Amino acid sequence: MLMTFAQSLSETSLHSWVVSQTWLWPTLEVTHFFGLTLLIGGLLVVDLRVLGAAASSPLLATYRLLPIVLVGFGLNLITGVLFIFGDPFRYAANIGFQAKMIIICLAGANALYHHLKVTPLLSAASLSADVPMVAKVSAAASLLAWTTVLLLGRLIPYVGTG
Repeated sequence: MLMTFAQSLSETSLHSWVVSQTWLWPTLEVTHFFGLTLLIGGLLVVDLRVLGAAASSPLLATYRLLPIVLVGFGLNLITGVLFIFGDPFRYAANIGFQAKMIIICLAGANALYHHLKVTPLLSAASLSADVPMVAKVSAAASLLAWTTVLLLGRLIPYVGTG
């Protein structure tokens, strides 16, 4: 099924465009890395603060970094889709890529849960109150998921087709 999907992607004009542009792939790589820096860097600050680091700084002030995190995610989404179109057979058969996509979905579900359930708890808590355990678990899950995504992304060129 994935190979059929890869075949259909390889027959698109977007695939032809990606593979015909000499400097596009390196530009995508740099942009993907930059997006990853914004995404992971921002989440590190937010999640580590929720876990108790820099406890003297206002917790919700770190949430001002979330638009930067979303810009990073957007850059990675766009460049990642272009990578898939550029080399669909490599990604369709790659176990590292497949695992990465699963973890990204789990990280997204955690982010949605955090936004809908945890953030209101934190907003309602007093400034001196301890961070609820549910917030700490969500932050730890975020750090684990995005670190795993980073590692799996680096493994894609090196792992086989499973």
